[in-house]
Amino acid sequence: MNTDRTDTDIEQRLRQQIVQIGQALYARGLIVAGDGNISVRLPDGTLLITPANLCKGMLVPDDMVVIDHDGQVLRSPNGHRQSTEQLLHLQVYRVRPEVQAVVHAHPPTAVAATLAGVDLDATLLPELLLTLGHVPTVPYALTGTRALAESITHVLSASDALLLSYHGALTVGNSLQRAFLRMEQVEHCARILLAAHQFGGARPLSADQLAPLHALHQQIRWQQAHERSEDL
Repeated sequence: MNTDRTDTDIEQRLRQQIVQIGQALYARGLIVAGDGNISVRLPDGTLLITPANLCKGMLVPDDMVVIDHDGQVLRSPNGHRQSTEQLLHLQVYRVRPEVQAVVHAHPPTAVAATLAGVDLDATLLPELLLTLGHVPTVPYALTGTRALAESITHVLSASDALLLSYHGALTVGNSLQRAFLRMEQVEHCARILLAAHQFGGARPLSADQLAPLHALHQQIRWQQAHERSEDL
């Protein structure tokens, strides 16, 4: 009984955190209208995910939907359908069992880079390399499809942030907060690189300068992966 009550408390807290992160994504212009989706693991292994066709900046806790790992709805207090991008989230949790949360958004500068065929190049920006590491761009696939979900499989193991060509970005973490902060960093770094190109082009770091940054990033990534989730 006590464990069940604790799990209920955790779920309610996570519902509220998704509301707050949806508001932050919306306020920062990383999503508009019904864009984006957010999910997190619950203590029993099921997933809490945002609903389809609602503005993620204007949700209430009971708007979130609980699904299993086959995408079946288990609970939906307000009667909503789960996100149309559930396959994308489910794929992350299958490939990365240590991941606790996923954020998918449409950060405009980062998305524009995919339209122009420009990668977020970690050799140009130490901040990008330290905080995010390699941010790959996966090929275009139709939103909401299994093809889109499968397109991320080969890069997930080495990346905590990636760009979906012509579509958006995906970030993961051991907590909702970590996944959100990585999304914020994706757009911030994209803006810096855009400004550098407008100034006439960025100057890449040398291999000797990059080596310690790579080592430090791996150390940071390992530490973050083994932190206890701030959500629980």
